[in-house]
Amino acid sequence: MKKIMLVLMALALASASGADDLEVTVYNNGVGLVKEIRELKIQRGVHELAYPGVPERLQPETVHFLSMRDPEGTRVLEQNYRYDLLNRESLLERYRGQEVKAWVDGDWRRVRLLAHGTPPSESTPIGRILEVDGEIHIEGFILPALPDGLLLEPSLVWLIDSDEGGYHDVELSYITEGLAWQADYVAVIDKENLLDLTAWVTLDNRSGRAYENARLKLVAGDVKRVSSGIQVRGGRGKEYAMMADAAPSNGFAEEEFFEYHLYTLGRPTTILDREKKQLELFAETGTEALRRYLFESWYQHEDAEPRALDVSLEFENSKEKGPGVPLPKGIVRVYMEDDSGQLQFAGEDAIPHTPKDETVRLKVGETFDLRGEHRVLRVDRKYKGSVHELDIEITLRNHKDEEVVFTAVENIYRGSEWKLLAHSHDYTRLSNGKFQFEVKVPAKGETKVTYTIRVE
Repeated sequence: MKKIMLVLMALALASASGADDLEVTVYNNGVGLVKEIRELKIQRGVHELAYPGVPERLQPETVHFLSMRDPEGTRVLEQNYRYDLLNRESLLERYRGQEVKAWVDGDWRRVRLLAHGTPPSESTPIGRILEVDGEIHIEGFILPALPDGLLLEPSLVWLIDSDEGGYHDVELSYITEGLAWQADYVAVIDKENLLDLTAWVTLDNRSGRAYENARLKLVAGDVKRVSSGIQVRGGRGKEYAMMADAAPSNGFAEEEFFEYHLYTLGRPTTILDREKKQLELFAETGTEALRRYLFESWYQHEDAEPRALDVSLEFENSKEKGPGVPLPKGIVRVYMEDDSGQLQFAGEDAIPHTPKDETVRLKVGETFDLRGEHRVLRVDRKYKGSVHELDIEITLRNHKDEEVVFTAVENIYRGSEWKLLAHSHDYTRLSNGKFQFEVKVPAKGETKVTYTIRVE
């Protein structure tokens, strides 16, 4: 019994041990870099040392160990990542083929355990694991002792060679899967097309570990990884203090990092396992937005019936018009007040990583009261080779009570040479394969756009 109690107490104390200094950097691609400092008692010479409380989804090949007391004389000779945790299956499997006590026909009897089986369904309770008078009780079985090697939580076990015995501050760096973040935006637009934009960080922790009072950093950008993992190099302890001093007093501070952007939260935060946490990234009011109605077609396409237009919102991500900050990729959800002053959901769209001074375009839905129709009136193929002429008619209908500006975009196959021989409205050539018309359509009315195109 004494041996069992000592093992359980040691495991409990190991589970309670936490990092004295903890920093978590989370990337867009579902991984996180964890850097922590713990005080460990290290013996002189070659010996084994357990380091509990690491994530279940830790990638062992990325681990970097550094003794801050004796960086040159203390090194890891071997490393084992042990995740064979204490549970019903692991306990009974260790006693396969051995004699145990089992509840049989209303009495405790000594039996030989040949197979322990599994519960018939996830809803079937698997029972508690208890230590009673030096024995391990588990769902109808009594086991004589707790087997060696089972852990309460995933652990790294090292074979260490150290020149100095005693307490060492040890810095550990590693990459773990199961940590991810994304930006989520809430955009509220009024009837004057002024937009209030709030950005949230949505952090998802499925790594198998909680991170208490951690300094949080987020990297926005697509960081390349290979399947064999990345070797991480840890820094010295003084770097932690420098990074903490550089952080803002509250909220996130943004800076350029390599070809990415780095966001640092100015206060410690706790990230529980299996938790989604949201933190405000920034809030901007009064951004000028433009509502656009888009009718897009291929020049040879003919509609079977009139179709709805795409409605989009556009704004310049500049200091002059707001918000003027790098926007990490994420989903923008748009809300607007109805006539009673209540906010209603108007649509959503995803944006890529967007730097400052770029235009943000959000396709939020399709129009109810605007329709367009694309028709080919004439095709003339009398020219030699692949040269042909077409007469095109675009009908734009407005069922609203006010005038609306339509944007009609026409697409040409790449590599083709083309020229408009005639056109009813002015157009803008966007590229070699695209041009557009900006057309005002009166309230409760329609407008026809016609053009003749020669394509080679």
